Amino acid sequence: MPKALRSARSTGVIAGITLAVLIAAGLMLAFSQSKSAARQQRLVVANYETMALMREMVIAVQDAEIGLRGYLLTGDVTSLEPYERARLRIESSMRQLEAAVASDPDTTRQFQEFRSITAQKFDQLNSTVGAYRTQGRDAALSLDRTGAGRAMLGQVRLLGDTLVEGQRLLLARRLTALRSEQEQAEVAGLLVMGGAFLCLIAGIYIVVQGAGRLERSQHALAGRSRLLQATLESLRDPIFVIDGERTVVAWNEAFARLAQWEPGKQAPPTLDQLLSERSPATRALLLPLDLAKTPAAGPAVLRVTHEGRDYEIYRGEMSGGGAVVRCVDITEKLHNEAALRQGQKMEATGQLTGGMAHDFNNILQVIRANLDLLRGEVGDNAAMLSRVQSATAAADRGARLTQQLLAFARRQPLTPQPTNIARLVGDLADLMRHSLGERIAIEIKMADDPWNARIDAGQLENAILNLAINARDAMPDGGTVRVEISNATLDRRYAALHPDVTPGPYVLVDVSDTGTGMPPEVAAQAFDPFFTTKGDGKGTGLGLSMVYGFVRQSNGHIRIDSAIGQGTSIKLYLPRTEDPVVEEPSLAGGAVSGSERILVVEDSEDVRRAVVDMLQGWGYRVVAAEDPDVAANVLEKDHAFDLLFTDIVMPGSITAVELAQRAQRLQPGIAVLLTSGFARGLIPDHTRSGYPMIAKPYSSEALSAKLRSVLATRRPVLAPTLAVASAERPEAPSETRARRILLVEDEVLLRMSTTDMLERLGCSVSAVGSGEAALEALARGDEYDLLVTDVGLPGMSGEELAVKVRELFPALPVVIASGYGRPGLQAEGMQFISKPYSSIDLQQALDHGIR
Repeated sequence: MPKALRSARSTGVIAGITLAVLIAAGLMLAFSQSKSAARQQRLVVANYETMALMREMVIAVQDAEIGLRGYLLTGDVTSLEPYERARLRIESSMRQLEAAVASDPDTTRQFQEFRSITAQKFDQLNSTVGAYRTQGRDAALSLDRTGAGRAMLGQVRLLGDTLVEGQRLLLARRLTALRSEQEQAEVAGLLVMGGAFLCLIAGIYIVVQGAGRLERSQHALAGRSRLLQATLESLRDPIFVIDGERTVVAWNEAFARLAQWEPGKQAPPTLDQLLSERSPATRALLLPLDLAKTPAAGPAVLRVTHEGRDYEIYRGEMSGGGAVVRCVDITEKLHNEAALRQGQKMEATGQLTGGMAHDFNNILQVIRANLDLLRGEVGDNAAMLSRVQSATAAADRGARLTQQLLAFARRQPLTPQPTNIARLVGDLADLMRHSLGERIAIEIKMADDPWNARIDAGQLENAILNLAINARDAMPDGGTVRVEISNATLDRRYAALHPDVTPGPYVLVDVSDTGTGMPPEVAAQAFDPFFTTKGDGKGTGLGLSMVYGFVRQSNGHIRIDSAIGQGTSIKLYLPRTEDPVVEEPSLAGGAVSGSERILVVEDSEDVRRAVVDMLQGWGYRVVAAEDPDVAANVLEKDHAFDLLFTDIVMPGSITAVELAQRAQRLQPGIAVLLTSGFARGLIPDHTRSGYPMIAKPYSSEALSAKLRSVLATRRPVLAPTLAVASAERPEAPSETRARRILLVEDEVLLRMSTTDMLERLGCSVSAVGSGEAALEALARGDEYDLLVTDVGLPGMSGEELAVKVRELFPALPVVIASGYGRPGLQAEGMQFISKPYSSIDLQQALDHGIR
């Protein structure tokens, strides 16, 4: 028993010693393991801190990039806040990471590379921000598009990932060593608990760090979502994103309105819902895209019409499935393009008709010239003379037709003046009633206090009469023509839809009817020259085109509105003027009598007799002559006249202006008054003579007032000027020598006929076909008294030739002939005649040019 006890005691002692040894060994092992574990724990924590710092710096660089891109997209300075915060974070993190990796040479080398590329990246970001602030967004975008920034960001991520991966490998090795030491301890309760505790701590640390990173990622994702939504809302057109599951995941307010969907109350719609009958708008726009098919099967862009609006539907595919769809309303764009094409068409047609008018005038000039020559050879053959006169009248009608073409081409000469439109239309009412007939009722409506417009009053009267006659023709069974005068202001929005309109105030003349109306395709061509819906022989197709050209040349705007069965309305927008209207002088008490002696020169017997009776009825003493030659003979015998009243365009060897000059040489105190029934743009330039003029037809009151005005201001004119001119040009041709004319005309027939006309007028003519040939003839030293040139010449134009000749030969006068109307070139020594011209016109030009 004792032995057993001893044995037991010994066993106990041994066991105790063993246990003690074991406990001591365990304690020593635990202490050793705890010390080793503590060291390993510090190293592991350092690894985790290094990886966390590296990830944080990579995220900071990305945040800086995101802030910069937000700034470039929006231009908002607050978008740079992530960029500024990243700059502050990166500096402190760099210092911590440098201290953390100081004990590891390889990691230190990787850190140095990372710090270098990060510094370069922030330098690039700073440069882009500086470029935006100093040079503007385009310069910053140009720097960004080089791709250097994206490449640096990729290198930052690569180096960061490399360093993190290295830390992970090092961490793995250290954890392996830790587990190996734990396995070596047979009594590892404390060690296991310590290891478990360390693992718990490490797990908690990892969880905390992961939660922090997750929260930061969620904040970044929310910011990007807000940025995406703001970008989508900035677009006025509907746009949405559909994912691979065929559900809308992003949209803007315009899309929600189009789909009739309330995002706050309803779930995002699916593709099937968008294509269902419950959403007709999205169904009409998206069904042609065939979004259910693969990307290659459906079109990327197509045009769709829905409820009178035109849309372009854009489809962009996403790499992970789904698509981005944008619906662009292009209705206004198409309207603007159509208006631009119409304007270009009308401009091209105007240029074409202007050229046609010029060619027609050349042809008419040949016909008119030969008719004038033929009239001189007819003699007493009354039948032949009647035919010549009929042909001449037809040529004159052709000339009027070319003037209508010039009106459409906006090349007719206009004399815009401040005009009271309401008064003009009121005065025109009686003429309109007589012109339209009894079956047409006329209604004229005036706005309160209507504005005045700067316009050619005569051309406006013709335009309104043209519109009224067209309205009458559209109402074969009778109807009503309304003329309404009002004030209108065309704003920038209207001008954007009509490129020919300048925003501002206008006087609106609206001529409408209750006729049959026009379909849209006819209304679109209404202003085209030669377009007419009337039967053969009932219209030239130039009425509306002439109105269009006149309004456009007057800086106005014309618009036509018409519908079948409802009539037509043509609106003339005439530019307003605040200048006062010049009132014509009138005599309240009728014509004023006088006792002065007047010499009347008029080639029309009926007009001459009427004027003489009128003047004699007022108490004037009147002597009449039928042409300037007879009047000159009267003045030679008796020059005691107070006033010479003469028509401008008359046959004879001297012109009316030369007659006036001769009268003032014989009677220095005589007054001169000119008159003519031709348009001012077609008569010889009388304004250079300085004599007053009254246009035919004139009223008795107007003539009486003009006579008294001229007699009250009479004084000698031009006699000294003629003497000076004669002294300056001693080489002027004498009465006995033929006048030497240099004719420049590229049309062979016209050159031949004009040469013949000039020779019949007693001139010696040299004819050439170009301006260059004319300069060569003058350079040879050939002497000429007058240069007659056409405007449209091959190579050098007639205007350029005239300027060149006046520079090289200032004593040589120039006559410019054109079918385009009076050219813009006006200078001393130059005058203009309009095609087609007659022998009388040439005679007038010769007399004016060679004096």
